[in-house]
Amino acid sequence: MKAEQQDGFTLVEILIVVAIVGLLASMGSLAIRQSVENGRKKGAEAELQLLSAAVLQMAWDTGKWPNQMARNKGGSTEIWNISGDSSGLFLSDGSYDNWKGPYYNGESLDPWGNPYFFDPDYRINGVNHVVVGSFGPNGKGRNLYDSDDIYVLLDD
Repeated sequence: MKAEQQDGFTLVEILIVVAIVGLLASMGSLAIRQSVENGRKKGAEAELQLLSAAVLQMAWDTGKWPNQMARNKGGSTEIWNISGDSSGLFLSDGSYDNWKGPYYNGESLDPWGNPYFFDPDYRINGVNHVVVGSFGPNGKGRNLYDSDDIYVLLDD
């Protein structure tokens, strides 16, 4: 009498397939996370382009940066939350002559939930620049410049 042959998969074959599916899923998940993060960075860059145009327009109209210093001087006073009334972009506290705003009605927080900033002495390669920026994904800032900061130069 001949032994009956059984159809099906062995436990080893099933485990190999599960491992391969798990590996492919983790690779896909990593690619999705990287795409989302790249999208956030691009969104912050686009928002900063609009914000920089608003800051420059206000500076041309009023002769002052958002820190209320003369446009040709800049000073050293940073504005860590550019949406405040004293910055003059969204609203004015009355301290800007020839204010014709609001100059900006876009996002006041970057894609990571941190406020955009204005820094008249942001150091890049040992040289101070006037910038508007985001502290980037890690959110570390306030004169702690690092490689994930996103900014637009306003030097003219």
